[in-house]
Amino acid sequence: MELDLAWATKAKQDPVALFKQHPGRFPLWHVKDLDKTTQMPTEVGAGIVDFKTVFDHVKDAGMKYFFVEQDQAPQPLQNITNSYNYLNKLLK
Repeated sequence: MELDLAWATKAKQDPVALFKQHPGRFPLWHVKDLDKTTQMPTEVGAGIVDFKTVFDHVKDAGMKYFFVEQDQAPQPLQNITNSYNYLNKLLK
């Protein structure tokens, strides 16, 4: 199953709780974030999803691959660069 971290969080579902309820069942992650105020897509790390906590539970989830997306990116190249830089720093 591929879990969309942004929509799960918006729906008041804790991704880590889902991983613990269904260990190993989330090999794919849709890494997306939503703005704290507008709830519109934003750069990864700039919104409501607690990526640090989520990525601390890779093994619980069974994650093998993740995909980064930002719908409606106003400055696509800059937005994906910022998301990449955030994730690169987080995952070091």
